[in-house]
Amino acid sequence: MARLITVKKLLIFTLALVVYPLLAVSAYAANVADPCTGASTPIGTAICALADNSIGSTVQKIVVAIIVLAVIIALLYLLYGGVKWIISRGDKTEVEAARNHITAAVVGLIVVFLAIFIVMIILALFGISLDNLSLPSIT
Repeated sequence: MARLITVKKLLIFTLALVVYPLLAVSAYAANVADPCTGASTPIGTAICALADNSIGSTVQKIVVAIIVLAVIIALLYLLYGGVKWIISRGDKTEVEAARNHITAAVVGLIVVFLAIFIVMIILALFGISLDNLSLPSIT
């Protein structure tokens, strides 16, 4: 029962984090300033760099973010397997489960890097570069 209440509280908190910013009333200012002019913080410059109008650079940034996320998840899973192995205290079933976690993490890393390699080869074969990718237009 207590676990159900905790899950409900977590769900309500997550929902509040998502819905609350959407309920904000927009302010109508007379002079609209460009927030990217004079962005001096690294986060501000990174966010303003996302405003590039090239679809190729946007796709490239999304792909890089997904790859970084996949590598981080695989490394955390590898770390989890290592910690699980350490705390297994020599129990054969727990050591085997930890070894399976480590194997799965390494296979995941190999799959991510092979996917990058295969995509780059396919793009090179067709002469496509993500840097100059643009939407086709009918004239």
